[in-house]
Amino acid sequence: MGQINIKLRRVQDGGIAHWCPGCGEIHILPSSWYFDGNLESPTFRPSFRHNGLQRVFIDGKWTGEWRRDATGNTIPYTCHYNVVAGELQFCNDCTHALVNQKVPIPDLPAGFTDEELSSW
Repeated sequence: MGQINIKLRRVQDGGIAHWCPGCGEIHILPSSWYFDGNLESPTFRPSFRHNGLQRVFIDGKWTGEWRRDATGNTIPYTCHYNVVAGELQFCNDCTHALVNQKVPIPDLPAGFTDEELSSW
């Protein structure tokens, strides 16, 4: 468990975590998925899809609150992407601003590196 490089870290179950710029949070790819072994420009399969409710984050940490629409209802979201050769390839069913875009896996933000994170 720990930081692999500036973009990836292993978590307790053996999965690999990275920062998702679309959601503004860490996503964990399960250890059971295909991984090509390339730590600099990794490819994972299958695609990652996360459905849930939009959460309120401050400095990358969940506040415990949910985003709500004008009538007070929680707002659903979907994040769906492929990780190919070090890029996050966001699919057309994403509900965030990076829908249909390709972006390099970003560096882990402050608070998620070994120097700043004592345990996961």
